[in-house]
Amino acid sequence: MILKRSLLKFLKTGAMPLLLTAVALRQIVLVHTAGLSPWHGGGFGMFASMDRDERRVVTTELIGCNPVSENIVLSDIVDEFPDVLGRHTYIHVSTFPTPSQLRRVGRRLLSEDSQNFGLELYDTNEDSCAPKIQLQAWRLIYDGDAIAYEPLTKSVEVEP
Repeated sequence: MILKRSLLKFLKTGAMPLLLTAVALRQIVLVHTAGLSPWHGGGFGMFASMDRDERRVVTTELIGCNPVSENIVLSDIVDEFPDVLGRHTYIHVSTFPTPSQLRRVGRRLLSEDSQNFGLELYDTNEDSCAPKIQLQAWRLIYDGDAIAYEPLTKSVEVEP
């Protein structure tokens, strides 16, 4: 009976603060280790950071095959060709840019049904050419002197 009362007292007074502390710590760890936006996953860092997912940029760069266009911002592809990559997918990848998600987006961009996004992105005259795409997520920072973009992830290279 005493054990039951003490357990009930702990659940009433200690469980909620413990749960909120666990959520906050998880969010802080994911922001610093996995690139999660501080505005998501609990949002405990949102008031101390200008790193919002709307300000993040995912760049794509075509490699090989004599690329016609070398550097494209992924949000431009989403805006101009919504059938290739949806807005929801872009927001998800910019909010939590893991290498596996970047690879998945790269494979989607290089797939047969979305090849070239309606544009001539690379020269296909070379028969032995296998186009590759490189994706990298960037975040906006303020270092005390200037506002700039810094890489949030390493470059991820994707082959079709």
